[in-house]
Amino acid sequence: MRRILADLHIHTALSPCASEEMTPPAIVRAAVAEGLDMIAICDHNSAGNVRATQEAAGDALTVLAGMEVTTAEEVHVLGLFPDADSAAAAAQEVLATLPDRPARPGGDERQWLMDAEGRVIGEEEKMLSAASKFPLEQAVGLIKRHGGMAVASHVDRPSFSVISQLGLFPAEAGFDAIEVFCAAGKPEAEAKWASLGLPIFHSSDSHYLAEIASRTTSLDLRGASFTELRAAIRRTTGGPAGGA
Repeated sequence: MRRILADLHIHTALSPCASEEMTPPAIVRAAVAEGLDMIAICDHNSAGNVRATQEAAGDALTVLAGMEVTTAEEVHVLGLFPDADSAAAAAQEVLATLPDRPARPGGDERQWLMDAEGRVIGEEEKMLSAASKFPLEQAVGLIKRHGGMAVASHVDRPSFSVISQLGLFPAEAGFDAIEVFCAAGKPEAEAKWASLGLPIFHSSDSHYLAEIASRTTSLDLRGASFTELRAAIRRTTGGPAGGA
C-alpha cells in the first residue's frame, strides 16, 4: 500500500461554467504541481475531454474517466468509470436526452472539445447545463451499467445536491460513495455525513486552475487506478475512502 493524493472532481473548458483556462495540459500541470497522484475529469453531462486529458498526463499522474450527470431532478451525480470508452458510452446516452444548445450571442458559454495539446477541435452542440431526462435512480443505474461507480456530488451544498433537490438522502438510490465539500476538514460536520454509512470523498469541484487540489482525499492503495479505488470503496464504510 502507498498513500495516494486524489482530487476526483475537476471540470475542463467543455463544461459551460468552467474557465477557458481549464485545458487538458493546463489541468495536468496544475495537478502535478500540487503533488496529486490521481484526478478525475468530470464535466457536466459529457466525457468529451477525458481522453485528451489522459493523453496529456501520460505517466505523470492517473486521470480517471468521469462525468457529472445532472438528473431530471437537477441532482448532480459523479460517475467514475474504468476507462474512457465506458465513460463515452454512458455520456452518449445522457447527451441523447439533452436539448440542442440555443444560439449564443457573442459566443457565450462555449463548450470546447480539445486535444491533448489544449487545441480546440470542436464544440459540443448539446446544452450541457440542462438536466438530463434520467431520474436519480436511473442515472445511478446508467453509471453502474457502464461499469462505473456513482458518487453523490457535494452533498452538503445548498444547490444541485441530492439533499437540496430531494430534501433527504435516498438510501435506495444505490450510491457507492458521497462527496463532501463545505464540511471538509470539520469533524463535527463530517460526522453527520459519516452516519450515512458510505465512503466519503473530498474533492475540489474545480472550475478554475487555482481551485485544483483545494480539497483532496488521501487513499491507501496499491496504486493509483480505478480498480484500486473501487476496491477501497468496497471495503470502506462511513469514512474517507481508503485513507484519512
